[in-house]
Amino acid sequence: MDYLEVPTKDTRYAYVTGRVRGLEKHLLKETDFTRLKESEGLRQAVLILAKSYPYSESLKRISQAEDFEEGLEEELRRSRIELKSFSPQPELVNLFWLEYDFHNIKVLLKVKGQRELSKKVDESKWEKYLSKAGSIQIGLLQEAVYRENFLDLPGKFKDLISEIITSIKKELHPLKIDTFLDKKFFEVLSSKLRKYDDPFLDGLGKKLIDRFNIEVFLRVKLWGRETKRNFLEEIIAEGGGVEKKRLVDIAEQSKNSLIEELKNTEYSYPLQKALEEWEDKRNLSRLDDFFDKNILKYTRVGLYITFGREPLINY
Repeated sequence: MDYLEVPTKDTRYAYVTGRVRGLEKHLLKETDFTRLKESEGLRQAVLILAKSYPYSESLKRISQAEDFEEGLEEELRRSRIELKSFSPQPELVNLFWLEYDFHNIKVLLKVKGQRELSKKVDESKWEKYLSKAGSIQIGLLQEAVYRENFLDLPGKFKDLISEIITSIKKELHPLKIDTFLDKKFFEVLSSKLRKYDDPFLDGLGKKLIDRFNIEVFLRVKLWGRETKRNFLEEIIAEGGGVEKKRLVDIAEQSKNSLIEELKNTEYSYPLQKALEEWEDKRNLSRLDDFFDKNILKYTRVGLYITFGREPLINY
């Protein structure tokens, strides 16, 4: 997206943009990351980070360097609350913390599965994997997953958890739960973003789904998993810039068929280089790097917008 072609819009966000510009001044800079990389061990790295606002506030809560992830989670939680406090559409902010709710659902479903297999479950061990950064209280998710009490959950989560519990009882293999939930996450996110009738948000949703679908397709092909059409039909999400049908239709073809199928998209060349890397090193780090940069490049339009949703989403 060319920022010169993006008109300023949605005057409700004029104040928001001003607040975001103030917050951007406190983002870590390249020199900060260099210092962290060059630090002598974890303790020094955490001390460096703890001297930078706003991390200085969030890291106060930890007693030892090894617990730094708790501090970072606190910063995520604090950031969500702050952004919602001045956003005219706080529910939009929540959408970008949705992944933490889905992560928690995955963890709780695994605990539930072990319980039902009559295995002893050390819940304190599992609790450390739960994220406090999500938009839904962990207690509400526990009630829903463990006791199927959906009373206090938001509507979309009532339907989602009920659907997956029913699927598990019927036929969904435990090993497919993560992929199933990942698919649902992107479909829910994309569906919610489309309701804003904003081309920027719609485009972002499509890019996120394209990333998920392409990576899933390659995992199936490269790691020798099931290659049947109906398997990809199950796990590929709807709503991407690349239609689901295009990927499903080449399910039984070679991995290189993906490059040919997407030859007129921005993904063709990165895929070609990624498959070359796979042949040489057996990893896809180059593709991960491309998708990270591609999405950041797309959202960076927010740096040039006078007011609108873009600056908030970019932050």
